[in-house]
Amino acid sequence: MWWEEVRRRERGELRPRRFEALARSRRAASLALSNRKEIATPHLGAVNSLQVDLTEGRYLLSGASDGSAAVFDLKDATEYEAGFIAKHRSILLVDRQHQHGHKFTVSKAIWYPVDTGLFVTASFDNYVKVWDTNSSQVVMDFKMPGKVYSAAMSPIATTHMLIATGSADVQVRLCDIASGAFTHTLSGHLDGIMSLEWSTSSEWILMSGGCDGAIRFWDIRRAGCFLVLDQLRSQLGRRPPIIDSTTDNVCLPSSFTFICFWQHQKNLGRSSSSKSYSVQQRTGNHKKQSKALRKSLTMVRGHTQQKVHPGMSSSQNHKTAHYGAVTGLRTTTDGMHLLSSGSDSRLRLWDIDSGCNTLVNFEAMRLQTSKPLQLAVTDDPSLVFIPCMSSIKAYNTWSGTTFQTFRGHYDHVNCCYYNSQDQELYTGSNDRQILVWSPSTPALTEMEDDDKRQEGFAADEDNWSD
Repeated sequence: MWWEEVRRRERGELRPRRFEALARSRRAASLALSNRKEIATPHLGAVNSLQVDLTEGRYLLSGASDGSAAVFDLKDATEYEAGFIAKHRSILLVDRQHQHGHKFTVSKAIWYPVDTGLFVTASFDNYVKVWDTNSSQVVMDFKMPGKVYSAAMSPIATTHMLIATGSADVQVRLCDIASGAFTHTLSGHLDGIMSLEWSTSSEWILMSGGCDGAIRFWDIRRAGCFLVLDQLRSQLGRRPPIIDSTTDNVCLPSSFTFICFWQHQKNLGRSSSSKSYSVQQRTGNHKKQSKALRKSLTMVRGHTQQKVHPGMSSSQNHKTAHYGAVTGLRTTTDGMHLLSSGSDSRLRLWDIDSGCNTLVNFEAMRLQTSKPLQLAVTDDPSLVFIPCMSSIKAYNTWSGTTFQTFRGHYDHVNCCYYNSQDQELYTGSNDRQILVWSPSTPALTEMEDDDKRQEGFAADEDNWSD
């Protein structure tokens, strides 16, 4: 009961942060279609991208398939319908009619992390554009070799202003706002890149998901990727086999034991005059034999960690995280886990530290396969929201069970964004609508009812004592 938590906080049994976490969790668990807030979209096509600014949590940015991008003020309503329904209209709109507007679908629209003075749009017209919010003009643009599916900026970066872009080309390109030029080209994927995500614990780590089914980790300070996730590598087999530097502690196969014993007997029978030569010969043979032994043991025992060139054209290139394209990536707030969705209609949870599949079995879902999806996660992170055709499903992150299904759109849902400041969920769909899912207020009414009930009990006790 909510009032019990309030009473515990009053008595000092709950610490402030714990009380805040419980309140946030309770609000996130009570999400429902808002009957007090409505967003009137000017888009004439499917809504593909949503994001709230990270500084104030006030302005919502959206991108649509008609080539337009719009900004909404979530705090100040444009008008009130029926006296109590807050209606929010766009305060900024750039579309095809604009002099520098996109000609085709806007696949991604993101805020500049530092402030709301800039925002970035990526489009199927092969351009990534940086806009000045105040003047509605393009500050700079970057020409890509193909359709741009995704763009991302690090929310914690303090030393760089890079935009990571993924397109139909097989390379990830990094655009620098400060210089207006390309700084990096990251090669490794075998097909187009549909999703990108920066790490929330390091400003140098970038994660990319491609149509080849691979999820690659990049350190932009060095060449090539340093990790490729493998869906078959789980935490059950996390620890690799350990081979000592000396062969004395190695458990040998029976054939190697027999060879070593035969050579030992042969060496015992040699004359003492050739002892020094035989010692040198045995040392050389021992070194050669230990190398061959390690190589054979690697073949027998299976996978061991190998150092390969960062550009790696090896067996690691064939590792896949999904059977099909990786359509969405989302990291948790603490930077410990990564969630990925694929065209195989699977949602997977990865341990970023080890690169292992946590084997959380998320219940059956049906996902779109032809376009990128935008996932959302609560701050806990106890819930993950994923677009499932015309609905949005909320899964328990650690158990994989379905917590709730949100239905309200009339067509396929493409994106969802969770606003951690207001604990609200925003979803965009092919029906051109942006819906708001707000926490219901049974907590307050429940506390009021409990207070009234306690007052009633107190009044009954007074009457009984009289």
